[in-house]
Amino acid sequence: MSILSSVLVLALTTVNLDVVTVPLSNEIKIALTPGARSEIRREGTVTRIKIDIDRVAAPSTLGPAFNTYVVWAMSPEGILDNLGELEVKGGKGLFSATTRLTQFGLFITAEPHYMVDQPSSAVAYRSQIPETDVRRRTMPAEVGTYDYSQLKPVSSTGVHNYRSSRRCGAFSTNRFSECASGVGRPRGVGQPGSPVDILWPTAHEAIRWSQRAAATARGKR
Repeated sequence: MSILSSVLVLALTTVNLDVVTVPLSNEIKIALTPGARSEIRREGTVTRIKIDIDRVAAPSTLGPAFNTYVVWAMSPEGILDNLGELEVKGGKGLFSATTRLTQFGLFITAEPHYMVDQPSSAVAYRSQIPETDVRRRTMPAEVGTYDYSQLKPVSSTGVHNYRSSRRCGAFSTNRFSECASGVGRPRGVGQPGSPVDILWPTAHEAIRWSQRAAATARGKR
């Protein structure tokens, strides 16, 4: 069953977060509850965002279909911007990105993949009282457009094969063939590095098209 046919549109719910005005050329610090920190600096027409989280639980703790975390910015008008995927290494969360927004709030949600166009209701972190004295106001963010409860989690075998195929890319051609065959990839298919270079962009493009189809379907309702 495809992702689109498994995802149901639900009534929206809301979560409150602080929307701040970023002063020009000044760095501000905002707490993302619970237990995360963000540093924001405006440089001309670009605002740089950095997030650090000391300990991050696996996304699956918020639901079996969740595989990653996505960072969102919300403007005072309620417009949501997917800023990208939170990088998790050794249980720590790291994130760095830019936005054209100068007034926004931040929150992080658990998602099935990082290319979602709307946030799930699994809000893990959200901007609260800034550590720096700046203009702010509390606003509701709409979340939970989709119900992911019917999505099946990625099997442990699939995750193992993907991670193993990435490790295979570091081997010589002969070792690569041996490694690839050991994780279920036919011998002689591609060269070292091809699982990521070929399969990963193709998977991303498939997700992009599914999101476009979902957006088009919503527009025709």
